[in-house]
Amino acid sequence: METIDKNGSIQIEKVLARGGLGKADVYIARLRGRPYVVKDFSSKGFLERNLIGRLLISREVRAYRALAGTAGVPERFERLSPFAFAVEYIDAKDLGAVNRGKIGPDVIRRLEDIINGIHRVGWVHLDLQRRTNILLVNGEIVVIDLASAFNPGRIPVIGRLLTRLLGFFDRLALVKLKKLYVPDSLTDMEKRLIRLRNLVMPRKW
Repeated sequence: METIDKNGSIQIEKVLARGGLGKADVYIARLRGRPYVVKDFSSKGFLERNLIGRLLISREVRAYRALAGTAGVPERFERLSPFAFAVEYIDAKDLGAVNRGKIGPDVIRRLEDIINGIHRVGWVHLDLQRRTNILLVNGEIVVIDLASAFNPGRIPVIGRLLTRLLGFFDRLALVKLKKLYVPDSLTDMEKRLIRLRNLVMPRKW
């Protein structure tokens, strides 16, 4: 598996995932001396590559461009081809690999600030329930994988309202993390929200 950037082929250092149907191959590669995580549909069949890969790569690149400069979002990324893009590799642990005792209220507050920043520019992440999408780097938080990110704020007239409505799913993920790591910080409203969520969902928190 190999892809091409503007200066020729890149060296793959480690394959992270061989994507199944509708999923990209994911690997670590070095571009101009820096490590990047690459999502790549180039090896897929013609229809999958063009009908799925091109669309998903375009969406995620658009999200990274729109959120460039937003605190807690990776700064370096590059579209390598119509079917592949690279985002900077961050040597960190995701929250799913961090013991509960290592996460305190300050970390959760920083994540909340990042979510607020994303929402302020009219975007929502929509996949923060996956703790693998939240990295802890020397006490700081970085959110990754914008494949599901959406920009309701661009919609005339109702954009701000839609951002608040869809942003509820990001905030629900935040409440789940609070319950896991700093349950004492849950407000009464957040506790009621968890009880309501557990009433309507088969898998309890």
